[in-house]
Amino acid sequence: MNRFLITCLLALLAVTAISFCTGPYGFDFDWELISGIRAPRLVTAAFAGAATATAGALSQSLFRNSLATPSIIGTEAGAAFALALMTLLLTDSGQSLSYPAIYTTAGAAVATALSLSLLQGNGLRKGHLRNDSRGDTSDSISRLLLGGFALNALLAAGTAFCVSILMEKGHGLNLYHWLLGSFTGRTWTHAISLCAGYLLCVILTLRISPSLDALSLGDDSAKSIGINVGRVYLYVLLLIACLTGTALACGGALPFIGLIAPHFARLRSRPHLMSVLPLSAIVGAGITILADLAARTLRAPIDMDVGILTTLIGAPYFLWLLRRGQNA
Repeated sequence: MNRFLITCLLALLAVTAISFCTGPYGFDFDWELISGIRAPRLVTAAFAGAATATAGALSQSLFRNSLATPSIIGTEAGAAFALALMTLLLTDSGQSLSYPAIYTTAGAAVATALSLSLLQGNGLRKGHLRNDSRGDTSDSISRLLLGGFALNALLAAGTAFCVSILMEKGHGLNLYHWLLGSFTGRTWTHAISLCAGYLLCVILTLRISPSLDALSLGDDSAKSIGINVGRVYLYVLLLIACLTGTALACGGALPFIGLIAPHFARLRSRPHLMSVLPLSAIVGAGITILADLAARTLRAPIDMDVGILTTLIGAPYFLWLLRRGQNA
């Protein structure tokens, strides 16, 4: 596993180097252009992909389902709706949106909590989550996916409504492209703030990873060794919201990155979270940088939205996972 992790890390560095030296029309090594425009853009893309992949790995561990990711269960949609709604409200009052990560994190937390309650049936009850081991596993997965689909549709409709009103007022175009995933115009401020938020979340994740691994054996088993199950659920829920909200605030939505990267990492590593997380982050960063490179070059000099490219990659992969699960 260590050899494979090093191989992926070297591949990430190679992809980053190529992106640094690639302009809209091919190889273009201009140091001022690289340091002032491409470098902050690529650093933002790398950490946004890593944060989304890490949130996906935590979601899969929390829900004990390889299909439960921030883009599937409504977490990203909740963050996007919160950002669009606050932009609309502040624009009407003549104010500018400051610290968007606060709103996106709050929206992501609410949406994730709703998905969690759908999976658990009665959801939170007296500070802990009901053990779902007595229920049918396939029924729980179906409830999660169908509920996530409905929640995504509802939040996407709300986001579209807010954006349409903003466009009527002449303020919605930038938000529209932002929500579709875009790293155009990102500065070192975006890169540094996203890096700091991601590293803080990683440090907190390291503290909770043993407890989260214990939960994979079931709530009852975790309780038997003294783990406060409800506290772990809420702690991880907050981490997922912070990672997703921070990534969306700086780079927009990156659909399916939270599905592809963790699933690939679990195939190539041990099931422990400490083995899955670093590989997930590297794969997520690499896919996002590749998608951003394609976005800058496929329709040069026009930048495509990165979220469109990640969806084109991730949606077929998701369908393949569903089909494989049916055939298993």
